[in-house]
Amino acid sequence: MLNAFCKSLLAGSLSIMVLSGCSDDSKAARELISQAETMSETGDYAGALAMLDSVDSRYAAEVEVRRDAMSLRPRIMEQLTLKELSTADSIIAELTIEADAVKDVMAFVEDSFEGYYTTTALKGKIPAEKTGLYARMSPDGLYTVVSSCPKGTGSTAVGLKSGDDEVMSARVMPDGERNDRSRGVEIINFMPSECDTLGTFAERHAGAEIKTTFFGDKKNHTITLPKDQAEALGSVHKASVIVGRLHRAQLEKTRLERQLDVARSQIARTFREKE
Repeated sequence: MLNAFCKSLLAGSLSIMVLSGCSDDSKAARELISQAETMSETGDYAGALAMLDSVDSRYAAEVEVRRDAMSLRPRIMEQLTLKELSTADSIIAELTIEADAVKDVMAFVEDSFEGYYTTTALKGKIPAEKTGLYARMSPDGLYTVVSSCPKGTGSTAVGLKSGDDEVMSARVMPDGERNDRSRGVEIINFMPSECDTLGTFAERHAGAEIKTTFFGDKKNHTITLPKDQAEALGSVHKASVIVGRLHRAQLEKTRLERQLDVARSQIARTFREKE
């Protein structure tokens, strides 16, 4: 009889302890949600989301509390996204003005692809007809350079030098396409990552004499870069940085708009589930 009473008392005590423990966890989890709401109200959306992450990771067994957190999360994401969209709109407005300004002093050249921008001084000039470097910018701001040098050089890269300062492009090996030696001259089409150094160098030495060396597997060929080509290398690169930033800002705005749609959809679904 005594043993039965002790067992009953022990079981009751354990039940009380378990319930007490759950109650403490629930209270602690709801405190985190309360902190998340406060942070959200003060604009600390990242901190608020971190608090909700803590609820999920630390109190996995508190299903009802986690459902409340799940309902709160998309509302915080909505506010965070609206804030980021406002910032994106401001950046786009500023960059649009800058991009329009640089495009106004450049010329658009139509080709079989999407076309490109260059300086008005270089519009209509064909690389195959004159040795040198021809800077171009795609409509979304990608900077490229076309080099043209006499056949027989075996060119794979170009270098620039002004005073004691010099720089070199990446090497592009002959492939019949980007490095084409099939015509009367050697043409290399440099991609942005291969020629950004040339544009930066030309910007740094704007107005100064620049010598260009075509590095080949047979010999090197050096010229003084014509003034219109040297100016274009720098000015087109400067424009590409601005237009490229605008393009990336527009892509970011599109991403944020989609994120906002997802957050609002989750708000609606969570609300229906709670009801």
